[in-house]
Amino acid sequence: MKIGTTLRDYQIEMKRRLYEAWKEHRSVMLQMPTGTGKTHLMASVIADAFEGGVLIVAHRIELVEQISRTLDAFGIVYGKITGRSVSKEGLRIQVASIQTLNKRMAELPLNPSLIIIDEAHHALAKTYRRLWNQWPHAHFLGMTATPCRLNNKGFTDLFEILLESYDIDTFITRGILSDFEYVSVRPESRAMLLVAALKKRSPDGDFQTAEMATVMDCPESIAHLYASYRYFASGKKGIVYAIDCEHARHISEYYELQGVRTCVIDAKTPWAERQELLTGYRNGMLDVMINVDIFSEGFDCPEVEFIQLARPTLSLSKYLQQVGRGMRVSKGKDHVLILDQVGLYQTFGLPTEKRNWQSLFKGQTAGKGALDCDRTIVLRDEPDNKMLVNLEMVRIKNRHTVHKGVEIFMQGGKYGVMQDGRVTCRAVYARMERLAAPYFSMAVYPYRVFNGKKTIIDGDGKDLQADLYGRIERFGDFFKGMNIAGQIVYWDAKGRRSYPVLPEVVQAGRIEMVRIGDRYRLRQQIPDMNFECAKEDIYIGKQLTIIKDMLIVKKDFRNPYKVYGYLKDGILVGNTVNGFKGSYMLMKEDGRLSVDYFQLPWNAMHNPRQGHMQFKQLD
Repeated sequence: MKIGTTLRDYQIEMKRRLYEAWKEHRSVMLQMPTGTGKTHLMASVIADAFEGGVLIVAHRIELVEQISRTLDAFGIVYGKITGRSVSKEGLRIQVASIQTLNKRMAELPLNPSLIIIDEAHHALAKTYRRLWNQWPHAHFLGMTATPCRLNNKGFTDLFEILLESYDIDTFITRGILSDFEYVSVRPESRAMLLVAALKKRSPDGDFQTAEMATVMDCPESIAHLYASYRYFASGKKGIVYAIDCEHARHISEYYELQGVRTCVIDAKTPWAERQELLTGYRNGMLDVMINVDIFSEGFDCPEVEFIQLARPTLSLSKYLQQVGRGMRVSKGKDHVLILDQVGLYQTFGLPTEKRNWQSLFKGQTAGKGALDCDRTIVLRDEPDNKMLVNLEMVRIKNRHTVHKGVEIFMQGGKYGVMQDGRVTCRAVYARMERLAAPYFSMAVYPYRVFNGKKTIIDGDGKDLQADLYGRIERFGDFFKGMNIAGQIVYWDAKGRRSYPVLPEVVQAGRIEMVRIGDRYRLRQQIPDMNFECAKEDIYIGKQLTIIKDMLIVKKDFRNPYKVYGYLKDGILVGNTVNGFKGSYMLMKEDGRLSVDYFQLPWNAMHNPRQGHMQFKQLD
């Protein structure tokens, strides 16, 4: 068997690994993400000189046609076994639908040495098991993007080994798959409440179709689907995944009324009509195709610019197959937009999330989403400066987005704040609003606090513990609100204190103070200086400021000194934080410390106006 030379490097490597696996195993499953060329790899394997015949099996006519087109491109001669086509005798390679093959298996003159099963995650059905029994000496190759099952059953009774390719993120990085932007309903939205209310399950473990349609096929939900399309994807070409035929028809009718050219395709749509609609879609005659489980697998149209998920599911396979339809690369398309209207992000995470395919393949883990997942959503402002847009939709992620600056995030239906991707305020807030200011960026409404207690988050994402109530208004760095007694107060974000009236801000050198009446208070929070004083107590030098008996060095104002006396060549101070009792230091006019005294000098003076250093009083 020779390795094909028309494949990409990762396909060549996967083919090499496949042939190595066949040396020890009869039956191999191969996993590659949707859109990465499984069918081309399949055709290359078929083109090699296998002894005996090759049988390719698919479960839908669309897959049979897709495989046929690829074989044509490789120049491979083959026959078809479908409800509309009878195989030509003598052809070594046959492409068959599993339904027709099961009906005619006994009468068909087939003796394949290799059987390839496309979308092999369906291979546990009884119709597939017959293949192993019918041809016990054939080698098997199962190809799928999602080797997992809802019911926690593995594949090891049919396939002996799983070969994994790169993950989706790697393929995006290499340019093999399209980048994406993910937009989801908010975790506390009405849509998520409707999904949470779904209690009935179908035999395969997914949501029951009838209950989904009853709960979600309503005018309000369909209007929300269109509002999301209009806001985020207007003018783009896309696919909508609906619950059932009636749901698809209702969506189509609503979109058509708004001027969007749509079509509906489901399992009952005649083959010829499907092909006509697909041709019209590819040629730009249609904008949106609304389908019911038809384009989850096998549909190949790179031009798809958005995927709209309007059908809840618990199936990881269905989720990845659906979003994968939009991730093929196309000229002029820099990314695909995923509109998640039913909260599948909360259930499964992003398409690029790491999956343990080996565990899923062996049945150690079910391919089932968790409804109680608590995934983080970073809320980003929209271009029109609206934080909450389009009813309940929010942008989750651009793949290359870097978390930078202060961001609001949501987790478990509550809000928190992060700075440069690091959480600075946990998600404990019931509501959050942006403030129109660059310095203090948001007002936060804490969760489960008596009487609507409010606080302020600063530009570094830190909770300043404002303890305000009622309506909040901003005046520079002051915020007007009420205290717990219902009195109007002005809260100073720098000093973190409340005042009964809006204070005047004055400069004491490089130090800021507030004035109310004839009393002054330092704005900055400095140890040992939480007191009021009169104007006569404030002396300002070039590098030093004295307030009462405390001295502040302007280049290090967080560490004040206590003044004990004044000498001819400096001020005698003690360090109130790091010094020890009985030790004094000489502070020079330029803010430098020079001499240590262990006893107070006899000639120490006690009024800066009697010293030789230059000070002035506050203007």
